[in-house]
Amino acid sequence: MTGLVRLDGFNLLPYRSRKRREARNRRLVALATAGFAGCAAVGAVAGWDAFELARLEKQRSQLEAALGRSSADAAEHGRLTDAESQRRRAREAAGPLAAPGARFLALLDALAEPPPGGVVLQRVTQRPQEVELAAFAPDSQTAARWLKHLETVRDVQTVEVVEMKRPVLPALRSKPGKTPGVASGYEFTALVRWIGETSPRHPPKAVSVSSKRSSNK
Repeated sequence: MTGLVRLDGFNLLPYRSRKRREARNRRLVALATAGFAGCAAVGAVAGWDAFELARLEKQRSQLEAALGRSSADAAEHGRLTDAESQRRRAREAAGPLAAPGARFLALLDALAEPPPGGVVLQRVTQRPQEVELAAFAPDSQTAARWLKHLETVRDVQTVEVVEMKRPVLPALRSKPGKTPGVASGYEFTALVRWIGETSPRHPPKAVSVSSKRSSNK
C-alpha cells in the first residue's frame, strides 16, 4: 500500500497532511479562543466585583456619615430636650418660692401709693399665709375705702379687719388730775389673705370699735 502512495520519494496524497495541519491549527485556534474568552470572562467578573465592591464601600461610607450626622443630631436633640426639661423643672420649683415674694412686693407697691383721706400706715407684718397691717384713719369710711383698694392687689383674696378702736391719749404730766383722753380717728388692724391659702383654724375677731370719752372732774 505504501508503495502505491509513494513513488520515488513523492507523496501522492498531499492533501491529507494539509488537512491534518489545518485541523491542528483549528484546534489551536479554538483552544486559544476559548482561553482568551475564559480570561476575558474572568477579567470581566473580577472587574465587576471590583466595581461592586467600590460602589458598596462608597455606600457604606455615605451611610456611616449619615448615621454619624443622625447620631450627632439625636445627641443634640437629647441635650436640648434635657436642658429644656431642667429649665421647666427649675421654673416649676421656683414658682412656689417666688410667688409669695412677688405678691408681697405687689402689696408693698400698693401700700407705697399715697393713701386716701389721711390714712397712716403704722406697721406691716408678713406671715406665711397672710400679712398684718396696722394703720390709722380719721374715720371708718376712709379706712374701709383704703382696705377695699387693697383687695384689688394681685393674688389678694380678702382684707379683713380684726380690730378697730380709738387711740387713747396719755394723761398730761403737768395736770396730774386729768384723766386720759380719746383722740379723734381710729386705729385698726387688718389681715390681708392670699388666694389659695388655707384659712386659719380660728376665725378672725369681730370688728370692734371702742370709744372712750374723756371726763374732766
